[in-house]
Amino acid sequence: MSSASDSPEYRELRLEVPRRHADAVCDFIIQYITGGLVLDEEEHSSVTGITFYVPNHEEKGLPTQLVQFVSSLEGISSFTEANITSREMQGSEWEEAYRKSVTPVIVRDDIIVRPPWTEPMSSYKHQLIIEPKMAFGTGRHETTRSCLAVIRNRFQSGSRFLDLGCGSGILSILAAQMGASYIKAIDYDLTAVDNCRENFAVNGITVPSEIIFGSIEKTSGDVPYDFVCSNIIKTTILDMLPRLKSLTKPGGLLVMSGLLNQDEADISSALEGLAMTRFTIMRDGDWLTYTVSAIT
Repeated sequence: MSSASDSPEYRELRLEVPRRHADAVCDFIIQYITGGLVLDEEEHSSVTGITFYVPNHEEKGLPTQLVQFVSSLEGISSFTEANITSREMQGSEWEEAYRKSVTPVIVRDDIIVRPPWTEPMSSYKHQLIIEPKMAFGTGRHETTRSCLAVIRNRFQSGSRFLDLGCGSGILSILAAQMGASYIKAIDYDLTAVDNCRENFAVNGITVPSEIIFGSIEKTSGDVPYDFVCSNIIKTTILDMLPRLKSLTKPGGLLVMSGLLNQDEADISSALEGLAMTRFTIMRDGDWLTYTVSAIT
């Protein structure tokens, strides 16, 4: 019989980066190092803490890779290996530490996002159970919170829902709980697609749905949707915007996020150029979420 001391040894690595660069650093870690991490964000802090775990034998060279990438980001010139803390942990220890670090997130008075190992909380109408294998899509990021709020306020039962850049599937899960008649969730990251499928299963989603690897090309021939959500980045949204308009049913809603304050002029101008002039902007910190209505 094996004991705790037989468990593989792990390294816990932690770094802090300027809040505006957290997305890029997390994407790098997920793509090149490990598929899961934990964000430690303070509401008004200018930095974001990032913690992740790797088997002990895989640590070699990782700090150097991270330093090279972080140092390449705009406005960062003095990041060194000394900015990355590392400590050894037994397998059982790191799992326990990881689970303790991932706590439920209250999005609003009737929505909570929680990991599968926490107990149900009956005081919240919408409990979104998310296996936290990704940096985002756990309800902590501003764009996720804003999109959830818009869906909660504006989504109508019986609507067809398109989720572009679905990540963990968190937005689709709320749409399903609110009575979606059909869901298509798409992401170009295979880790996200697998995580989305896992989260659909753990939430018991039975709505007719497709979870697909790819991008907007996977909507070719689709009937327009009642509710379209695209939580990506500015450049991708601008490229997709004419297609996003055509994918949104007349009278439907288009929600776009993953946008920073400095993106506002470009996004608003592009919308007006396509005669999509009825929109509102939700602001949360440095981030924007657009809701476009009265699409014709």
